[in-house]
Amino acid sequence: MKMNFKVKRASHHPLHLPHLGCMTTFFFFFIFSLFQGSTAQNATLDASEAEALNSIFQQWDTQSAALWNISGEPCTGSAISGSGFEETANNPAITCDCTYNNSTTCHITQLRVYALNRRGVIPEELTALTYLTFLKIDQNYFTGPLPSFIGNLSKLQLLSLAHNALSGTIPMELGNLQELTVLSLSSNNFSGTLPPELGNLVNLRELYINSLGVGGEIPSTFANLENMQVMRASDCPFSGKIPDFIGNWTKLTSLRISDLFNVSSSLDFIKDLKNLTDLDLSFNNLTGGIPSSLFNLGSLANLDLSYNELSGSFPSWTRSADPTGSTIGWSTFKFDDLNRHGLDRPRTVETGESAESTSFP
Repeated sequence: MKMNFKVKRASHHPLHLPHLGCMTTFFFFFIFSLFQGSTAQNATLDASEAEALNSIFQQWDTQSAALWNISGEPCTGSAISGSGFEETANNPAITCDCTYNNSTTCHITQLRVYALNRRGVIPEELTALTYLTFLKIDQNYFTGPLPSFIGNLSKLQLLSLAHNALSGTIPMELGNLQELTVLSLSSNNFSGTLPPELGNLVNLRELYINSLGVGGEIPSTFANLENMQVMRASDCPFSGKIPDFIGNWTKLTSLRISDLFNVSSSLDFIKDLKNLTDLDLSFNNLTGGIPSSLFNLGSLANLDLSYNELSGSFPSWTRSADPTGSTIGWSTFKFDDLNRHGLDRPRTVETGESAESTSFP
């Protein structure tokens, strides 16, 4: 498949207005504004980016959507309208910024090839798209390594590569992408460990690293990620304890860490995580008592501490008959008889061995 992009050159001529009456002057300004709008519409994609996009789509056996690439110019239609980027019919999709060189040159800022069952590798031609802020190629069959050159896309704010078959180690060059706010690498076939350089991503708000194949400890450099709001890290052979520095991520709303198998951890780190709505720490060899701070997390809506070795008592208010929709899942807690009977609640959640229920305010 060959996409023949046309490269248009917009010419500019100075418009000299003579001394005219008010109505005539208004007319000329109206015509001038139309001329300016026409000039913006005649902006064209940078030639090197057009060539790179064409090559990428050829390698991925992909064609542009009908909503853009009108008459061979990629930066037309939905690509410049500012709407419909995530719509199902607009896939694959690009977004262009056409404000360069007096609105005659466009650069691609967003690229999405989502759930199209495309095959291939991540091509080096991506490095020509130096203005990319958004790259989403989830749910395909891309294979091979995650190349180190991805670290050259320094404007990236979102990088989502989840649900592919990428392999090899995660390159340390990802740590160069310091504008990233969202990084999703889940459900791939990586190996090795998480590179410490990911701790350089101080603007990161969402990190998805579940089921990606890597092991080892969560790097201590992650202590720098204090803007984190969502972290998913389960179904990986991670080792070590849940890091105490996570307790300093006070902006967290959702935390899911599971399958830390070789060292016991405690729940003491959660006391300052007041914004949590979703907490899943199942299968982590958690030991010790249940801290009272757990029951002071007023925003908490979902809690799963199942398959751990926690002990102790739940507060008496958990036996009240006024559920608020929060749920707790467990299977290997150690409770005394009073609490086990007292935790009989009207809402039910699945556990490994039986169904129990309770509620939080």
